[in-house]
Amino acid sequence: MASRRQFLGGLVIAAGTLSACRELGVGGEEASERPANAAAVPLDATALEDALVGSSYLGTGGGGSLSAARELIASDLAAGHAFTMLPVAALDDEDRVACPYGLASLAQTSAEMQARLDALDARVEEPVQAAFETLERHMDQRFAGVIMGEIGPLSLAEGLSIAARLGRPALDADTVGRAVPEINQHSVKVAGLDLTPIGAATPFGDTMVVETLGDPSRAEDILRSVAVASRECGVTDSPITGAEAKRDGVLVTGSLTLAMAIGAAVRTAKAAGDDPVEAAREAGDGYLLFTGRVSGFEWRDEDGFLVGEVRIAGTGDFAGQSLVTEVKNEHLVARRDGEVVATCPDLISVIDRASGDGIVNPGYERGQDVAVLGFRCDPIWRTDAGMAVFSPRYFGFDLDYVPIERRLG
Repeated sequence: MASRRQFLGGLVIAAGTLSACRELGVGGEEASERPANAAAVPLDATALEDALVGSSYLGTGGGGSLSAARELIASDLAAGHAFTMLPVAALDDEDRVACPYGLASLAQTSAEMQARLDALDARVEEPVQAAFETLERHMDQRFAGVIMGEIGPLSLAEGLSIAARLGRPALDADTVGRAVPEINQHSVKVAGLDLTPIGAATPFGDTMVVETLGDPSRAEDILRSVAVASRECGVTDSPITGAEAKRDGVLVTGSLTLAMAIGAAVRTAKAAGDDPVEAAREAGDGYLLFTGRVSGFEWRDEDGFLVGEVRIAGTGDFAGQSLVTEVKNEHLVARRDGEVVATCPDLISVIDRASGDGIVNPGYERGQDVAVLGFRCDPIWRTDAGMAVFSPRYFGFDLDYVPIERRLG
């Protein structure tokens, strides 16, 4: 980075203002004019909307607002930005790609903290993009593509938006296959590769590079603290090579394609007057866990995480039954009449039956007509390394993980 750097326990903090919509050509004019990968596939407005709707199913209640995701993509399309998708297999070995995403506290900010933030001048409209640019500058290399951080509406939209604004393809891959509470649930980390160096940026002009980590778990502690202090934090990690990206188990491949397939199934079912939730279940090869109406919910802030539960009273085939999901940003455990029917890392998603969209926590209303779906997680999370950071016991539940297909027979 051109800025002066200060090293503190491996954390490099640089102050400066980044232009959120400026195309970055690391290495000058020649770098910004390198030809695009011929294998990149264009994504039109319909494909993008399908991806966002599908991500609301795969997001398991997390990954940010679907309405905000739609607004972001619509603004990019109106500005003339072009979206493309690149299969991981099409990367050259010497290419480098990285994973941008946002961190935020979903809980309410205290009045004192909000007053302090309101007194600051927000100088960066897109902190996630600023983090991506910061890392490129630090590594002095133009990245060949953007890894989706997770499959949730706004998380996905931000990754797609960054790729389009910078003229890069979005990889048909992410690091989870769903949305997750912590950075520790990260396929690159589970595969044994370094997340560092990591770029970060806040809306207030602060940019940072985490050069090294004493322990990989420290990424969550360091970056979450920045997000809590600033309400949000843009992050870009895992600047891996094309050769590393193509190794089995490093990325969850095909996840963007899956999101688009689920969204397309929902759209087609609506047009035909069919059940969009059932169409999504079939497209994702999932399970219907419950139908009912929201009877209650409780939320609290625990160290920047939204923690609580959603209670649903059964209707139809589930009349007289109840289902409760336990939440840490995302739905982690579902119990039907007290019996566990699904746990993380498998996916548990609550869908609004009127709109056919997945509901993002904590956006519920009492009496809301919903369906609850379950999907199998990517195989990486069923390995010993995956279980170490994504089992129910990792989150403090006194439960062993049992694959959803075994629980439901």
